[in-house]
Amino acid sequence: MEQAALDLTPFHGFESACREVLVFLHQRTRFALWMVTRTEGEDWIVLQAEGRGHGYDVHDGDVFRWTDSFCSRMVLGLGPRVAPRAQEVPAYAAAPIGQGVSVEAYIGVPLVKRD
Repeated sequence: MEQAALDLTPFHGFESACREVLVFLHQRTRFALWMVTRTEGEDWIVLQAEGRGHGYDVHDGDVFRWTDSFCSRMVLGLGPRVAPRAQEVPAYAAAPIGQGVSVEAYIGVPLVKRD
């Protein structure tokens, strides 16, 4: 069987790379929402979201409270990076973000800079 050639064309920047990764993940998984976010103080800012119309009303530029998120708890080491049944993880079950919407599974990967 012939394998498709890898497309190693560089992205034009961080934004276009994020968009392509989010589209890929959304197409390849059954996750309803994928996001790239950043924090600024207590704000959890959605840089890009993929999956609108699939159960979540999250848009690029939306701002949430960082400490309400599963991500904040994962970064603190209170929950795993991958939780196939998020509500079975006490830190995630107690997170305010999960009280308003149903989150069945969670994957979080911190993107950090040297500083």
